[in-house]
Amino acid sequence: MVNWLALTVVTLVAMVVFRMKKPPDEKLEPPSNFVTFFNPIQGEGDLFIGGVLVVYFSSRVFLALFQTLRSVF
Repeated sequence: MVNWLALTVVTLVAMVVFRMKKPPDEKLEPPSNFVTFFNPIQGEGDLFIGGVLVVYFSSRVFLALFQTLRSVF
C-alpha cells in the first residue's frame, strides 16, 4: 500500500513540476481538440495522463486499505 501511495504523490509532484516548466503558449490559434486533450507538450495531455495515473494509483491504495481492514475485522 505504501508503494501505491508513494506513486500517487510522485505523480502529483511530477504533474506540478512539468506544468511549471512548460513554456507559455505564444500561438494565437488553438490546436485541434485531439492535440489539446492528448499531447503533453502542445495541449493539456500532461494533466490527462497524470490524472489517469493518479486515479489508478489512488484506487490501488484504497483497495489495499479495504483489504487490510477486511482481514483485520
